[in-house]
Amino acid sequence: MHGGGTLVIADCGSTWTKILDLDSGTLEVIPTKELVKRKNAFFDIATGHSGRNRCRVYKNELIALAEGGLSIVDDEDFSLVDVGGRDIKFVRFKGRKVEKLDWNLACGATTGATVELLGNYYDIDFNTIPPSDKWVNVTCGVFGMERVLEQISFGTPPEESIAMFVHGLVRNVFDFVGRPPYLYLSGGFCENHCFLKTIASYCDFVPLGRTVPLEGLKGDIPRVGADVPGSDS
Repeated sequence: MHGGGTLVIADCGSTWTKILDLDSGTLEVIPTKELVKRKNAFFDIATGHSGRNRCRVYKNELIALAEGGLSIVDDEDFSLVDVGGRDIKFVRFKGRKVEKLDWNLACGATTGATVELLGNYYDIDFNTIPPSDKWVNVTCGVFGMERVLEQISFGTPPEESIAMFVHGLVRNVFDFVGRPPYLYLSGGFCENHCFLKTIASYCDFVPLGRTVPLEGLKGDIPRVGADVPGSDS
């Protein structure tokens, strides 16, 4: 994957992998299904369930998220949630110290991946479909998909049905993080306008993008013996 002194870190998520070349600043976002086909994929530092055996130094996903949040956000007290393809990760800080860490893998199973799957199947543009004031109960991706297909069979347009699924996911996220009045959002849903418009009806938020865990990996640069300009920031 890399060589010639180049330092590369990666967040190998269940659906998408984010690869950052720290020397050039180049960010590559690829489907994880493509990553697993790359026989030479190996990183200096990695996080994510697909990165454990592909790196010199591995960091737990929740710790990477927490440390990345602290490196980006200046607030003393704040909540940070990452909505991924297969799970939801949450960190609450008080006085810039971790007050609570949580990881919802069971009840939020593959809901993010299901949104992407449904969107691709029905050719949905999440930049244009409006949010729905209705929702379906989303306990996991499989059951949620059944509800969407059921709604469509009853005549509900796919756009509306999927917006209802997104609303159900938003409700899960909001309840999971303890219904804060304000939060920071991490992950691919920072680029899903239907999700953003829906969560805006529940609380104020700031989308931080998909690279928060990568920021959390930079603190491990000394462990790989690298000397990267700006790595002490």
